[in-house]
Amino acid sequence: MIIDAHVHLGGPDKGDGAKQSVDELIERMQRAGVDRAVVFPFNEAEPGISFASANNFIAKAQKEHADKIIGFARLDPHFREAAIMEAKRALRELGLRGIKLHPAAQKFYPDHPFVVRILQTAARFSAPVVFDNGKPEARNEAIAALAERVPEVTIILAHMRGEGFIEACEGRPNVYLGTVKAKPEHVLEAVDRLGAERIIAGSDSPYASMQYEMVEKFEELESLSDEEKALIRGGNIARLLGL
Repeated sequence: MIIDAHVHLGGPDKGDGAKQSVDELIERMQRAGVDRAVVFPFNEAEPGISFASANNFIAKAQKEHADKIIGFARLDPHFREAAIMEAKRALRELGLRGIKLHPAAQKFYPDHPFVVRILQTAARFSAPVVFDNGKPEARNEAIAALAERVPEVTIILAHMRGEGFIEACEGRPNVYLGTVKAKPEHVLEAVDRLGAERIIAGSDSPYASMQYEMVEKFEELESLSDEEKALIRGGNIARLLGL
């Protein structure tokens, strides 16, 4: 099973206007041979309190396409206690399977006190947390420090970007590394240093080509075994989500 673990759904994004409908996503999945996709909201123009309205949309898409779509909630820690309540609602009532945090878009740093609370809540539901990473607002070492503060939570660094993205995972078994827009040589180095069991493939659709990120990139990685590719392109995220 091929699972694209990083997809934006809905929109338009209030920053760049990007959007992707359910029909557009499923068409892209069919063309690329992707079986399932982990989806979360864009930085929506009208997201609701801590993305509550956007999370409702994701939950509806998951319910209507349960064989294709795996929904993650997006949260804004600036809403403080309301963000924790939304995390619980999304995971318990809406049935979403994980959480997406974007420090640059929501203008917070990983040491925000309610980020820790969000991670602790995610851990209670066995829900992975995807971080946009490698930017000044989300330095890899800062997210690694969070992983040590909340070792029971699973964190996925979406990108092989910024200083120390591999080092942030080393010695921290609860931190995984995404292939989103990563150079093939960086993927190989990450597999060599962390093992294929710690790498998770995603496309960042519609910002990048699902066909390239999930298929053609792995055709270039000829030194990886079929078993390693299978883990990266679906096996690892399936294990984390209990699929």
